[in-house]
Amino acid sequence: MITKVIIIGGRGGAVVLGEQIYNAQLKGSPVEFMGYAFDDETLGPDVNGFPIHCKTYEVNEKFRKFDDVKFIYQMWRPDLIAVRIDLLNSFNIPKEKFFTFVHPSAIVAKSANIGYGSSILGNCVINANATVGNHCTIHSNTLVGHDTKMGDYNFLAAHSVVGSNNIIGDANFFALKCSINNKIVIGNNCFIAMASNVIKGIESGCKVMGNPAKPFAGKVKAL
Repeated sequence: MITKVIIIGGRGGAVVLGEQIYNAQLKGSPVEFMGYAFDDETLGPDVNGFPIHCKTYEVNEKFRKFDDVKFIYQMWRPDLIAVRIDLLNSFNIPKEKFFTFVHPSAIVAKSANIGYGSSILGNCVINANATVGNHCTIHSNTLVGHDTKMGDYNFLAAHSVVGSNNIIGDANFFALKCSINNKIVIGNNCFIAMASNVIKGIESGCKVMGNPAKPFAGKVKAL
């Protein structure tokens, strides 16, 4: 059966993901990208030719009776992770209604486990016995090492490298080209800035940057 996918969102990473799902469709994957559910009416009726079907809060009611239609939530911002998690949960969509997307160019080990609503984009590698939780986004050319356990709502920007045997909590944002050493413990709600080199554990709620990565007190900018 071909799964039809609607992305909840309509800017930034949502558009990137939509194009990758469409690319997977063209490559013969059993998936069809239907378009978006989004609230910003200034975008008009479509995004890059893919229709906006309804508002975010309407999508479950409109499509829940169709077994072949699934959703991916993609409204993440590094400065609003907690707010956007609350928004997702406010929709009361059953987890089984969310689609797990793996681009055909990605390599996901047979022993790896990917949760509901998560997306593994082009040329990623998820190695043996790794776990990626629900509603995670792993952007292109990212590595998740063997035996790493990752919770829910994590966002890994492109070209990130996560080593092996790491334990990563929930709702963390890993910016472009950051790297995480082996056997690292990262808590919840952390921000790892672009090109940071993490060589020791990070406590929950901490923001780090640099090489080696160290805590900083500045605000996280919106994307």
